[in-house]
Amino acid sequence: MLAWIRVRNVAVIDELQVDFEPGLNLLTGETGAGKTILIDALSLILGARASFELVRTGAEEASVEAAFQLRDVPQALTARLGDAGIDVDGGEILIRRELSAGKDDKATRAVKAPKGRLAVNSAAATTPLLRDIAPFLVDIHGQGESAALAKSEAGLEILDQSTEHRTERQTVLEAYRRLVLIELEETELAGEVKDADTRREFLAFQLEEIDRGKPEVGEDVRLGEERRLLSHGERLRGLTEGAYAALYEEEGSALARLAQVWKQVEELAAIDPRLEPFLASRQAVSSQLDDLALFLRDYGERIDFAPGRLDEVELRLAELERLKRKFGGSLESVLAHREECGQALARLQDSSQLLREIGERKDKAAGEYLSAARELTKKRKAAAKTLQTGVVRELRALAMEKARFTIEVSAPAEAAPERSAWRPSGLDAVELRFSANPGEDLRPLSRIASGGELSRFMLALKSVAAGGGESKTLVFDEVDAGIGGRVAEVVGEKLKTLSRSHQVICVTHLPQIASFADAHFRIEKKEVKGRTVTRIHRLDRKGRVDEIARMLAGTEVTESARKHAESLVAGKS
Repeated sequence: MLAWIRVRNVAVIDELQVDFEPGLNLLTGETGAGKTILIDALSLILGARASFELVRTGAEEASVEAAFQLRDVPQALTARLGDAGIDVDGGEILIRRELSAGKDDKATRAVKAPKGRLAVNSAAATTPLLRDIAPFLVDIHGQGESAALAKSEAGLEILDQSTEHRTERQTVLEAYRRLVLIELEETELAGEVKDADTRREFLAFQLEEIDRGKPEVGEDVRLGEERRLLSHGERLRGLTEGAYAALYEEEGSALARLAQVWKQVEELAAIDPRLEPFLASRQAVSSQLDDLALFLRDYGERIDFAPGRLDEVELRLAELERLKRKFGGSLESVLAHREECGQALARLQDSSQLLREIGERKDKAAGEYLSAARELTKKRKAAAKTLQTGVVRELRALAMEKARFTIEVSAPAEAAPERSAWRPSGLDAVELRFSANPGEDLRPLSRIASGGELSRFMLALKSVAAGGGESKTLVFDEVDAGIGGRVAEVVGEKLKTLSRSHQVICVTHLPQIASFADAHFRIEKKEVKGRTVTRIHRLDRKGRVDEIARMLAGTEVTESARKHAESLVAGKS
């Protein structure tokens, strides 16, 4: 259930929080007070598309926060949140969405799209994630649902959302995706085969070019170091010979003079023992200088001044740089490209065989799709009978005793229908047909003219769909459109019945429906310091009587209206 929702700076709402109760929660108030805005705010929490126009004038950002408490967390919901790295601790799901106001770009005079932040249980989230988890939390029937019924897929979506064949539909979807991937692979390879000769010649040329260059990983680094040494060869040799001579070869070399130094220090230590510690390091110092002398001798002998070697290195580096520029920027990428060329050539040489293999895989995937789609069709037809029977039963309970309703599930009859008929949702077309009155033909549901009929139909549908599914919050935004009198009383009773198994939140203008509330909230609009603000109040029994009296009488509440309101509330207690 929806435990609470907190809204800040959304349209005329500056800041409010509503703590909902289990059972039937009813929202009433004058037109324009902000009832529907509250439902819009809830829609944002469920992943609805955001608009900067929702941000209250003068505010930099808006925010909506809601907490859901689930007795039993559906396994599919846990899995989806787990995929996003989000834990559900104790069945509580806390969602927060922030929306920044759009700003005018003075240069282009365009309004920048709003930016926002999303979090689920304090972890960063995305709007697709919110849309994925929304069906497990809330089901909203809003004022725009009649427009949605006009869409070609509406009947299919209503049937699938209202019945239990999610596994079969997911199987069809996965089979369709596998088939499409194979078809894309086939198309790509067919295109390659079509231009095979040109492609083969181009790949062979690139392969030969790289092989001719014979690059090796790290070769450019080694040659770069060699070029640096060759460029300073004369200076390196001169410095080496000079250092070696000064250290070892020439008369009065450093090593010879050092021997004299150690002899004198030895004589000093015999007189003054404080110099003895220096004698202890004599061997180490002498050994280091001996090693340095040997290294300088060998280093000088290894310096190669072969004529033309520097030119050879420069030419080789230029060739390697050309290959790197052409094939990816490094010798590793050059060799990787060579590997790709070789694989592509082999692929072209075996393209006919590959096409045959892909064709076999495609036929197998198509068979799996058709088998899964036919099974889904059977499930849908069986579910359609159950659903239409249940909806008709609920319609009769809603004072539409003569209403008729059918769900027509049609699929191509042939064993292998045209590929254009294959869809991720299966092969089926679903049409909902409805007649509210005797003597009228069944017509597509999208052509229902009466708002009252549509409201009651959707209530009946939600009642049947909610009966066997998970316990979630059902929201009805003005389900009372186009009805009144006895029908309003019947709708109120149905909402009350529905609220025994589901939390129900309903926006209503009818006192008959309001009188059934377990929790009654009045939303009002007032002016504070020159700004319009929306306030919400949880009504006690006296407040409920006053509000229902206002709904009965209008601006001027009469004593008879108050008595009528009292009787309505008393009759539901």
